[in-house]
Amino acid sequence: MLDAGYAQRSITPPLGSEMEGFNQRDGARRVHDDLYVRVLSLAYGPEEAAIIALDLLFMERAQVDRMKGALGRTHGLLPAQLFLNFSHTHSGPRISRWHYGGAPAPAYLDRIEDALIAAVGAARAHRQPVTLEAGMTATDIPISRRRVNAAGQAEWGPYAAGPSCPALPVCRLRGEDGATRALLFSVSCHPTINHAPVISAEYPGVAVAALNAREDTAGAIFLQGAGGDTKPRRVAVGDDHFRDGDWEDVAAVGEEAAARVIARIADGLQPVRPGLRAAIVEAELPLSPPPSADALAAIVADDTAADDTRRWAADMLDTLACRGALPAVAPVQVHGLRLGDGLRLIGVEGELVSELGALMLRRFPTGVTFPLGYTNGSRLNIPCDRQLPEGGYGVDTAWEYHWPAPLAPGIDAALARALDALAPVVA
Repeated sequence: MLDAGYAQRSITPPLGSEMEGFNQRDGARRVHDDLYVRVLSLAYGPEEAAIIALDLLFMERAQVDRMKGALGRTHGLLPAQLFLNFSHTHSGPRISRWHYGGAPAPAYLDRIEDALIAAVGAARAHRQPVTLEAGMTATDIPISRRRVNAAGQAEWGPYAAGPSCPALPVCRLRGEDGATRALLFSVSCHPTINHAPVISAEYPGVAVAALNAREDTAGAIFLQGAGGDTKPRRVAVGDDHFRDGDWEDVAAVGEEAAARVIARIADGLQPVRPGLRAAIVEAELPLSPPPSADALAAIVADDTAADDTRRWAADMLDTLACRGALPAVAPVQVHGLRLGDGLRLIGVEGELVSELGALMLRRFPTGVTFPLGYTNGSRLNIPCDRQLPEGGYGVDTAWEYHWPAPLAPGIDAALARALDALAPVVA
């Protein structure tokens, strides 16, 4: 029998906290809704796992390693047993060194660690027998934000003809009394409707609240999918531009996501025979040749260069001095968690674009697959090979994540090899 327990803890930061995403240089002025860490603890015979969802942008690998180390120290869980996924809200506090905009507050990272330890402990303590059921539906919430111009180059703007990942997987866990104990669901779309310096879980938080109310539970959990190149369609103004959204837009998108989940449940989910297995493999994504030391030194000395660019060049020179060479590949974790026959979570440690989410679904065509990005943090934007000649944001932004050069062709094949390596575990 599969046992499951749910718990959550608030991780809402204090007012004045430096914000992440495009609000990164503003302090939080107010809290619209609280941020949480949500934990689903699972046990099946000797096997155990925890699905951990955080209302945050993402963490760097070193921070995730710290959190997993703390959970291993306190609860005896191994890294592969801890599946962390970040909602990628841009309305949360700074928790990384992304974009050379500063560093997270050490006291806030301490608070996250404390919340994780407490939530995992509580979820483990409240495990009860459950049954599993799952299904897949689709949503048109996401729209591509990579508008391709007449020259074949990607610009920032709505692109209805562009690809998105419409998959919306659902998994419900019910107790012996038939009541919903937890509900997993995923949408592949950036939570970037709000542009004000206001703390919010954004549309995923609205969807979670709506599903909790509908299912009379506290255990709805949003997992962010392969939405690295999409925004909510609701804030697209034709193919011209994206407008700044308001809280009515946030509510509408969240309610739309919840409605799709509710409709899928009403159509009937398929029972799943449980069976826990987990593994992490690493995909080595190829990088383009880096600039020379002389080129980097010239950028540092250029008073006309942007501050962030000069910081990046100095960072690369430090890396070169310390390690003797700049990296030629970006190692990215691919985490597989099998919940039962044909039911699996596949998470990639990066901002995964829609077409790579579709690649994951093709690699596992049977059952229900959750194609997820932002899992165990985010190493960099991960475009697909097809997008590289188009350039644009997501292709030309590896520097924001402290890499020396953009990704090179071979991304799709590297991810496919990692998925093949996971297949015996998650099939």
